Amino acid sequence: MEVVADFPYAMSITLYTRISEELARLIANGVYPVGTVLPAEHTLTEQFDASRHTVRAALRQLQDLGLIARRRGSGTVVIAARPKAGFSQSLSSLEDLVQLAVRSPRTIKQVQEVVVDVELAAYLGVGPGTRWLKFSSTRGVDGAPPVAWTDLYVDTHYKGVRKLAREHPDRLVSELIEEHYGRRIASVEQTISAVAIPAPVAKELEVPVDSPGLLIRRQYKDQAGQLVEASCSYHPAGRYEFSTTLIREQ
Repeated sequence: MEVVADFPYAMSITLYTRISEELARLIANGVYPVGTVLPAEHTLTEQFDASRHTVRAALRQLQDLGLIARRRGSGTVVIAARPKAGFSQSLSSLEDLVQLAVRSPRTIKQVQEVVVDVELAAYLGVGPGTRWLKFSSTRGVDGAPPVAWTDLYVDTHYKGVRKLAREHPDRLVSELIEEHYGRRIASVEQTISAVAIPAPVAKELEVPVDSPGLLIRRQYKDQAGQLVEASCSYHPAGRYEFSTTLIREQ
């Protein structure tokens, strides 16, 4: 089976990630059904005009997503059409984010494409002047004040997630990127600080301006440490609790 590589290039996306995403798309669309064998590495290097090292990195990403298995004597076999659910690294902490999304569905207030200035770029940990898809939303349940206001910045390569985020308010955008694009989120770096809730956010959260709260910044990164999305979430006092367990080293 010959499949011609024809996928959009984005400067922010590494070549091995583009290859991984394209193969994940072909698997999901049934071009490579479960049980079939992917083309050999040397065929993929020609197909995608990439080095063997790059192709192997893409295949490792697909393997980590649970889509393929490398079997000696059998080649690379497709074992699932969709990535396995949830996160597999630091599950105890990342799973909390998944459960928070389920318990407190997202209500999108605005989606826009933005170019980040120097100050915001430094705060988010991205390059100044880069373009991002910005989701502004609240989280909560019907009949109660929101528990959070979040500004989420997503790589513009994933413009299709705009529709998916509206269709699945109870799922993390990072989950949707994994499932529909095949780019694995390997880690989430989180920073928590105490803040006074600013006026525009206070209005949405139904609290007084400058009332106490928490600001949580999260950076979602792939296996290469490349940023896929970043978020800033405001939580009013009394509506969010964060706990950790510290274990003494032996």
